[in-house]
Amino acid sequence: MILESLILPAILPALIDGFKNLAGGVSRKIGGLSVEDQVKVQSAEIEKLKALAALDTPVGTPSQWVIDLRASFRYIAAGVSILAGVYLIANPAIGAAEFAISLINAPFAFIFGERMYMGLTGKSK
Repeated sequence: MILESLILPAILPALIDGFKNLAGGVSRKIGGLSVEDQVKVQSAEIEKLKALAALDTPVGTPSQWVIDLRASFRYIAAGVSILAGVYLIANPAIGAAEFAISLINAPFAFIFGERMYMGLTGKSK
């Protein structure tokens, strides 16, 4: 259980991305999309992303502390999770050692697994 909570979040994004690429290739082979159809599909997807970006664009300029909080939220949440796990380990009377180790492992796998995935695929943020 503990090993899966450490390894699975690190490997899962790579597996999902590989499956999406494989499924897309198979569907193009079977469905036989022409170049024109593929261009139309990609154009529609680009327009959808532009519309979503327009919805997410804040009106005006947010305060700098809001920008900083948004940028650091995952690290703050990871710190809270790690501290909660350390607290549970430090209090053996609670009896939640396995859960505590999972609380500690999950942020490490999330942060370092994402960096490993980005490094292996050559994608940057």
